[in-house]
Amino acid sequence: MDQRSLRANVDLMILDYLLALSVSGMISIINREKTHEEVNWLVEAAEMHRIESPLPWDLDIKLDIFRLVNLFRAWEPPKDRALDSFVPLSEIAIQFMNLCQSAPENVSWTRWFDLGARFMTHAILEESICLPDPLDKLRNWRGRNDLIDAHWEVSRTLFLQHIPPPHGAANPASREELDGLFPLSELETEFASFVEDFMDVLDPPLLLQLEKGQLQGLTREDTRRIRAHCTSTL
Repeated sequence: MDQRSLRANVDLMILDYLLALSVSGMISIINREKTHEEVNWLVEAAEMHRIESPLPWDLDIKLDIFRLVNLFRAWEPPKDRALDSFVPLSEIAIQFMNLCQSAPENVSWTRWFDLGARFMTHAILEESICLPDPLDKLRNWRGRNDLIDAHWEVSRTLFLQHIPPPHGAANPASREELDGLFPLSELETEFASFVEDFMDVLDPPLLLQLEKGQLQGLTREDTRRIRAHCTSTL
C-alpha cells in the first residue's frame, strides 16, 4: 500500500471513530447525562475532519446519523425566537425519514414509522402556526415505493387520531392535555434509543474495537497479538 492510500485509510478510520464518539456524546446530551459543553469539542473535531473522496456506504450513513442527531440535540420549541436560522422539527423529521429510507434493511420499520409519526405530532404542536410549510412537507412525505407509503400512512393516521382539527380527528383539547398525551421527553427517549440501535447494527469503528481490546471476529488474545506485531514493525 502506497503512502497516499495509507493516509486515506487512516483518515477514514479517524472519521469513523470521531463520528461514533460524537453521536454517543450527543445522545448523552439528549438523555440529559452530559452537557453541550462536554461534547461540543468532539462534534467540532468530527466536523473539521473532512474527507473529499466518496465515503464507504456505512460511513456515509454514520455521517448522516451524526448530522441528524446534531440537529435534534440543538432543537428547542420555537416560541418567540427568531426563525431566520431556526431548523424546524418537521425538517429534522424529514431528514430522519430519508435516512431510514436509505437503509431500510438496517432499521425496524415499526419503530421507523412510529418515530416519524411522533416527530410529526410534535411538529404540529410546536410549528403549525409559525412554520406551516415545512410541516406540510412532512405530512405529505412519500417514500420510494407503495409499501413504504402504506406503512407511513398507517402510522400517521394512528397518531392523528389523537390530534384535534384541523390536522387530526380528535375532540378539541387544551395544549396542556396534548402535552400530557405526547410528552417531549418521550420523543427524546425514543429517538435516542433508535439511534443507539441503528449505530449498533453498523460496523463498529476499527479504532474503537482496538480501544476495547478486541477486533470484530477475533478473540482478545488474537487482537493483542496483532497489536503487538504492528507495534514491533513501526
